[in-house]
Amino acid sequence: MTPDVVVDVGNSRLKWGVVKGGRITDVLRLPLNDSAAWDAALTKLPPTEFARKWAAASVNPPALAEFMKWSYSRGGAIAFEDREFIPIELNVDFPDKVGIDRLFGAVAAKALRPEGTAAITVDVGTAVTVNFIDEHGVFQGGAIMPGPRLMGLSLHRFTAKLPLVEADIIEDFTPGKNTADAIKLGLDAMLNGGVMALLGLFADQCETTPWLFLTGGAEHLLSARMPSIPETHVVPTLVLEGIRIAAESLKNQVVRE
Repeated sequence: MTPDVVVDVGNSRLKWGVVKGGRITDVLRLPLNDSAAWDAALTKLPPTEFARKWAAASVNPPALAEFMKWSYSRGGAIAFEDREFIPIELNVDFPDKVGIDRLFGAVAAKALRPEGTAAITVDVGTAVTVNFIDEHGVFQGGAIMPGPRLMGLSLHRFTAKLPLVEADIIEDFTPGKNTADAIKLGLDAMLNGGVMALLGLFADQCETTPWLFLTGGAEHLLSARMPSIPETHVVPTLVLEGIRIAAESLKNQVVRE
């Protein structure tokens, strides 16, 4: 199946990736559970002579089901809910429990890195996931930690007086002179320090320097502070590209109408 649109249904929004010429050419960010907004976005998509083909995946099953119900009357649709149709080998304890967004990021990284080179993906969103794909293209697992907004929210909710502070790019690395600046510095240190520690651990398992792929809605908080690491690639569409690659690998699958 060659999709016209690939869809990543997240915990807070949808992302549509418009496919043209074998790559994602445009991305639309839409609210969850809002068919009116989806109908409006549909008018922005390139026209097609045939039924539009959709491929979707999600970490949010109820939201995925609602989107798929909407999509059936607007073209052929396929939803990735079974890991066996995702074209990457998994070496983990419970393959069916791995977050599907982690797997699609790994599928894209496997396709983008040179043959025989390991890859690490870092997705900075509600959660931060750091995932390792070895030189043979096998998903070897990784690490999960709270994203910057979730860290700030937990400090606010589970203390009596700490304010809600949004993470931001830090330019002054002196000690915070007020509570908000101290929290911002702490969030930056947790995000960047945690990711850098994991990169070092995973890179130690490689014979050559792995390729690093950064993605996610809050990726800028990380890439702004990353040291000069060879072969670092910021790919905002990494998960969408993985869905596209997986859909195109389903040559003999029936697309549900």
